[in-house]
Amino acid sequence: MAEPTANSLARSGSGAGPMPSRVMVWYWGTGGAGIRLTERLATALADLVGASGVALSCHADHPGLGRLRERGHPVSTVAGPAGHRRSADLALRVAPRLAHFWRHLRRYRPEAVFIPMNFALAWPFARLAQALGARLVYVVHDAEPHSGDFAPRWQRLTQRRLVAAADALIAPSAHTAAEVARLHPLAPPAIVLPLSALVAPRRYRPRQPPSGPVRLLFLGRLIAYKGLDQLAAALAPLAGRGDWTLTIAGTGPEDAVVRAAFAGMDQVDLSMLRHLAEDEIEALIDRHDVLVSPYRDASQSGAIPEALAAGMPCLVTPAGALPEQIGFGAAGWVAAENSAAGLRAAIEQMLDDPDGCGNGARSSAALELIGKDAGPKLRAALASMVPLGGQHRTQSGT
Repeated sequence: MAEPTANSLARSGSGAGPMPSRVMVWYWGTGGAGIRLTERLATALADLVGASGVALSCHADHPGLGRLRERGHPVSTVAGPAGHRRSADLALRVAPRLAHFWRHLRRYRPEAVFIPMNFALAWPFARLAQALGARLVYVVHDAEPHSGDFAPRWQRLTQRRLVAAADALIAPSAHTAAEVARLHPLAPPAIVLPLSALVAPRRYRPRQPPSGPVRLLFLGRLIAYKGLDQLAAALAPLAGRGDWTLTIAGTGPEDAVVRAAFAGMDQVDLSMLRHLAEDEIEALIDRHDVLVSPYRDASQSGAIPEALAAGMPCLVTPAGALPEQIGFGAAGWVAAENSAAGLRAAIEQMLDDPDGCGNGARSSAALELIGKDAGPKLRAALASMVPLGGQHRTQSGT
């Protein structure tokens, strides 16, 4: 059977009504993967209903607000505290934010509200959207909190409530979709929409092989589950080799641990241990040859699709959906085991074949993974979740 297209799905609803005219993307976080996912999800939805049909409710510190407004999206913002570090201050803002969100919902009357990632106050505020008849679509970015994550009990509680309330679920990988089904057997099956589906390719030809040492890059938040201590242990015996360098870029609670773990390794550049602007992320990827993801546990990595979009191969541990994200090794290397020894063996394999970092099969496969998930497949997946023919969920849930 042929895969459905966006148009065929739009015709398949009861009464064969038109595509919905109003949807909303709602995320009040101020950084990390949720920021990029919010903007990209809005862009993808705009392909279905037009930019003016996709409203956003964001934090005033969202770095993409200017771009979103320029594209014609209606944008409403909240200001003030955000995130777990400001939980006490945030508690004082519950009433004004509740009133603000209610006014925005009543003014815009979205037919579907997309939550691209869990955040403070997503639950219970999500019920307001459903009270006005909107369909709630929740992106389950992580089925479970990672090791070292903040407030894991609170994360589990709010996610259980969001999953139970959602009319539709999205998972960024088949691995996460399976975990959601295991943990929430009564929830609707999650639609798999890979993160790479939302990233436009930044190049169309494979990379050239490195002309000197292979330039490795770690990119992301410095937190325990990312496995940087494991990477340090893997690289220590390779310090005598002159055919590699490593840049670690990002910030997080493990900053001091990372500095100590890599102290004395001349090939390791720690000058980028800080918050990164979006254009800096692209520049780092362009200046390096291989992305390294040494995660101890994972759902999926937000850095991997950024690398794939630039034709950059990735070296990953067998954690969560990381192998899935790189085509199970087609666009890079998967360590045989999740340990320092396993990482070291994979790095040695990569260093012994530097041409594989450039215009060989791996760089081509990276670009192909982006192309496979884009276009009609993305539009069809999104079209299947928004209410067709303007059919609203009622307050009774039917």
